[in-house]
Amino acid sequence: MRLKKKVKYTLYITLLVIIIIIFNASVSFPSYNAKSLEAYLNNNIAQKTDGGIITDAYKIYGGNDQEMYLWYGFEVWNREQQDIEAGASLPVVIQLNDQNEPISHEIPEDGSNYTNSMKELFPLYVRIRMNDTDMPGSIRHSIDMQQDSLPPSDDDESA
Repeated sequence: MRLKKKVKYTLYITLLVIIIIIFNASVSFPSYNAKSLEAYLNNNIAQKTDGGIITDAYKIYGGNDQEMYLWYGFEVWNREQQDIEAGASLPVVIQLNDQNEPISHEIPEDGSNYTNSMKELFPLYVRIRMNDTDMPGSIRHSIDMQQDSLPPSDDDESA
C-alpha cells in the first residue's frame, strides 16, 4: 500500500521533530554559581573602559562537572554619548572548580584557525546548537534592554 505524498511528508516532519526533541533533552547543563559566573565574565573577558558601563549576557549550551560551554556577548555603553565604546561576542569554554565556580576559560582562535579551534574546544552537540559567527538573538535582546534602562548620564540622575 502506497502512502500519499502529504502523509509521507507529515510522517517525516513528525519523526524529525521527535529526533530534535530527544537530542535537546539529552543535552546536560552543569550546575553553576550564577553570581560567580557573571563576575568572572565581567572581570576576565569583558573589556573595561573609563566611564563606560558593561552591558552583557550569556547563553549556556551545555557542559559537565568540569566545564561549561556558553556564548558571551558584551558591550561597553557610554551613557554621555549614548553609544557603544567597545564590545565582543564569542563562544567560551569555562572551567569550573569543585564548588561549580569558574576558574579559567578558553576561547577559539581568530582567523583561519577559528574552525579547527571550535572543533577542539566544543563537542559536536554544542557546535550544532551554536551559531558560531553571530551573537544569539536572546543575548542581543538582553543587552539592548540593559542599555535602554540606563539613564543618559550621571548628571541626569541627580536632577
